[in-house]
Amino acid sequence: LAVVYETPHPPAAALYRARCPHLRPRWRDLPPRLLDVGFGGRWWVLGARLRDCDVNEEEFRALPQRLRRLEKRHLRSHR
Repeated sequence: LAVVYETPHPPAAALYRARCPHLRPRWRDLPPRLLDVGFGGRWWVLGARLRDCDVNEEEFRALPQRLRRLEKRHLRSHR
């Protein structure tokens, strides 16, 4: 299990608020700062946001229906 969250200060900051162990984020402060959760080799938020991130649907709307579909045999990057 891995959790990625945003901190208000970089770890190298010499500020009292960044160094004091009593002022570090508590569990109740974590949800608004949570960026992603990883489990079993998968990042949940990042995986969902990057799914088909390079596909521009408007670019392919003018194509006939038979050309809009992509099958595994059309991919040649595995060779």
